[in-house]
Amino acid sequence: MKLAVNYSDALISLIQSDPELPVDMIKVPTEPFPGSWRQFEHGKQFRPLLPHLAQVGIIALGHPDPKLRFNEPAVLRALKEGCSTYLSTHLEAKVDYFPELSDYQHQLDFSIAEHLREHYRKVIREVKACLRIPLVIENFPYYHWGQHYRIASEPWFISEICASEHCDFLLDIAHARCTAWSTKTDLYELLEKMPLERVREIHLSGVWQRTEGIIDTHTALDEVDYQLFAAMLRQTNPEIVSIEYGGLPDRLLTTQGKTIPVSRNNPIELREMIERISFLIH
Repeated sequence: MKLAVNYSDALISLIQSDPELPVDMIKVPTEPFPGSWRQFEHGKQFRPLLPHLAQVGIIALGHPDPKLRFNEPAVLRALKEGCSTYLSTHLEAKVDYFPELSDYQHQLDFSIAEHLREHYRKVIREVKACLRIPLVIENFPYYHWGQHYRIASEPWFISEICASEHCDFLLDIAHARCTAWSTKTDLYELLEKMPLERVREIHLSGVWQRTEGIIDTHTALDEVDYQLFAAMLRQTNPEIVSIEYGGLPDRLLTTQGKTIPVSRNNPIELREMIERISFLIH
C-alpha cells in the first residue's frame, strides 16, 4: 500500500530536509491547468507522480461539452509524466450540466437516475476507449445548499456505475462525511453501502463543521478522520492512500462569500499526518 500526498511547498520542504520521509508518491496537480504543469516538472524530481485530473477542460465526466469533459492530449501527457496504474476522476453532477432536471436536484427520482446513468455510461465508455489503463470513479460530496444533484452522490448510484462500466472506486472519506450530514444519513451506514470491494484508492482530508453543515476543507485530519480511516482499512485494500492536505491557499471562501484564514500548508501538521497514516498502512 503506497502513500501519496498533495503537491505543496510544505511537502517539498519536508522531503528536502528528510529524504527518507515515508511518502511514496506526490499527487498532482493542486492548481488549475495549464499553470499546474510546473508542479509535474518540479514534483517528479522528488517522488513519482500520481495524477488526479478532475478539472473542467481536462476531465469532467458530467460536462455537456465534449471538449471540456475530456481533453485527451492533456490527459495522456499527464499520465505519461506520472506513474499511476489508473486514472481517477469525480462522479460529479452539477445542476449546470443537466439544467433540464434542476427542479429535482435534491430528490431521488427514477427518471433523474436513468438520465444521469445513461449519460455517465456513454461518457465513461468514450473515455475508457482512449485509455490504456483503468478508470477509477470518486464519490463527490453532496451539500443540501450546493449546486450538485444528490443522486450522483448516493452509494447505490455510484455502485451501479462502477459495476456496469467495470470501474474501480476511489473512496473520499471527507466527501462521504459531507454527504452523510446533508442527507441526514448515518455515516457508517452510508460507507457500508459504497462499493468497498472495488476500492483502489482512499482520499483523506479534513472537514469543518459550520452553521450550514459539514464541508470539505482540505485541512488537517482530526481524530474522527483517523478512526474512520482505520475502520475503512479493515474493509478495503487500497493500492494507494492519498493525503489531500497542502497546495491550496490558506484561506477559505464561505457560502456567505466571506474569506476566512485556514491552515492548509503547515509542515508540522503535514508531517504528523504523514507519520500517523504511514503507521496505519504499514
